[in-house]
Amino acid sequence: MVYWIHIARAIDRVTLHRDRCSEVPSSVSSSDFWEGGWFDYPDKDRALAAMEQAGTTDERKCALCKP
Repeated sequence: MVYWIHIARAIDRVTLHRDRCSEVPSSVSSSDFWEGGWFDYPDKDRALAAMEQAGTTDERKCALCKP
């Protein structure tokens, strides 16, 4: 299973999603560490570590897919 994190720097939030969540876009055109974006990780531990290093103050887990 793949996990996704969505970094939204404008609202200072990072959210963890499962790969089949309806909020995950079907195609990611571009992601930038400084502006944010969607980033995929092969396992939950790596995704959680990336969330901690994202530099945002608000860390959430998706309420729809409950990763």
